[in-house]
Amino acid sequence: MSEIATSRTDLPPALPHRPLRDVMTGPVASIGITLIIVIVAGLTAVGPRFLSASNVTIVGQFVAIPMLVGACAGFALLAGVVDLSIGSMVGVSAAIFGALLLGGWDLAPAAAIALAACLAFGGINAIAIVGFGADPIAATLGMLTGLRGATYVIVEANGQSGSLFAFNDTLFAFTNALVWSLPLIFLLVLVVTAIAAIVVTRTRVGRHLRAVGGDPLAASRAGISVAGMRTAALLISAFGAGLGGILFVGQLGSVSRNMGFGLEFQVYAALMIGGYSILRGGVGNPVGGALGFLVIAGAANILDLRAISPYYVNIIVGLLLLAAVLLDRFRGGDSYE
Repeated sequence: MSEIATSRTDLPPALPHRPLRDVMTGPVASIGITLIIVIVAGLTAVGPRFLSASNVTIVGQFVAIPMLVGACAGFALLAGVVDLSIGSMVGVSAAIFGALLLGGWDLAPAAAIALAACLAFGGINAIAIVGFGADPIAATLGMLTGLRGATYVIVEANGQSGSLFAFNDTLFAFTNALVWSLPLIFLLVLVVTAIAAIVVTRTRVGRHLRAVGGDPLAASRAGISVAGMRTAALLISAFGAGLGGILFVGQLGSVSRNMGFGLEFQVYAALMIGGYSILRGGVGNPVGGALGFLVIAGAANILDLRAISPYYVNIIVGLLLLAAVLLDRFRGGDSYE
């Protein structure tokens, strides 16, 4: 009995659990501190105008729709799937929706058709990736290319000079409405982000989603449907992109054949800066992703107000991405959170 007691005393002491330290050293805290730095830099370089109601409105309108697309695409990343087709889905959704409006369709059925089309495209991605085991990047890159061509065809067939006029009074009023000097659409996207964060961090579905992305084999052995979770995540990603395309039409009143071009890289850059990983699943938080979008939008806004070339934003984003990768490695990011 004494030998057993002695052997137990030889065990190393358990590491103390420090919730406050864990929060402060986590990815959400890191990007939150970065956002504070951007705000201080904006106030220093621009002055009080940086946080004026008019400027906040501009930034909110600029970032709201990409943030919505990112909140939905984040579910696919958590499930271990990179969906490169989201930018093209935004474009083709806008093109389908705009063409239907131009053809005399009412708002609701036109939006339903566009969303159904994007869900079908997401289902094709799921069949290729989940059903046939195709590499997610290769499969969604093929979808990206195909949908980019479809957007060109639809816009050229229904518009002229590379654009399609599709103005709707009701949708324009909604996407440009203000509440307390803040864009209504931005506030709604914040609500969506909060709901997504609760689902990811506080529900059984969120735990299963992160488990599937972090270790699909272990998740399958635990009785979690890996195929079902990844299919659902891809459908959510496609739905968010489709909704984003519709809202872009509402904001702009037209559809360009280049709409959504390169948006996937902007979205994933913001998500990675916010703590997501595109190399391994199960890592990320929608709140961190939203903060990543705000950091990039704030940096771009500072350069715009200072009349500095917007191409410098690419340098800033590149440095932030490098810092995010290094911080992830320092946190020991080989396993999902």
